[in-house]
Amino acid sequence: MIEYKDFVGSVKDVDRKNRVVTGFLSTFDDVKDSYGDIAVFGMFTKTVIERGPKGKNEIFFLNQHNWAQPHGKFAVLDELQTGLYFESQKLPNTTFSNDAIELYAEEIIKEHSFGYNTIKADYDKEDDVRYLKEVMLHEGSNVTMGANRNTPFTGFKSKEMGFKDLTEKSNRIIKMLRHGTVTDDTMILLEIALKDIQKQAYELGKIKDHSEPSSDTPEPIIETLKEFNNRLITA
Repeated sequence: MIEYKDFVGSVKDVDRKNRVVTGFLSTFDDVKDSYGDIAVFGMFTKTVIERGPKGKNEIFFLNQHNWAQPHGKFAVLDELQTGLYFESQKLPNTTFSNDAIELYAEEIIKEHSFGYNTIKADYDKEDDVRYLKEVMLHEGSNVTMGANRNTPFTGFKSKEMGFKDLTEKSNRIIKMLRHGTVTDDTMILLEIALKDIQKQAYELGKIKDHSEPSSDTPEPIIETLKEFNNRLITA
């Protein structure tokens, strides 16, 4: 069974003219993710050599983990100290790839994830963590916020930063819903993403923070959050 890691890699650049995307499918750090795993540098070494662009070239670049919507394969896969760097091949002239490019351009798509099988891992029962030492990589995907309904919301460092982040994402999605030319399937994904933002706003409102708003906050966060939720509901 293929496992997935969501929202772990970032976009570096999107060349709209040449239809090429660059970024990271994964990052390496010492922080346990929501699945209880820690990605260890070197976990992709063997699979990239054997199955990557310089090997059998069997690792796909997918849209939303959907094998029926391949963007193609990777021109470059390189395991760096910071994470698994990639450069895509030229994206094809398909509706879902065209939609993805538009969503990249509007910065609605800002993350990547990957599908894999675990080959080697160490378990630390005391800390309840699994260290991924080697994986077989099958695919890397662009992911829209909310595309994976099983991805848990893990919270924000502060209400102010959380609210600003949600507002920024919601504004971009609402703009695309109102003025975008993407397909109906992508519109449905964007609507799901808005609902996910609404859920996150609700969770954010439950954070118990008794500190005073900073001087650059125009009004109390909780009141602003209520207006934000109302705007989402009526959007």
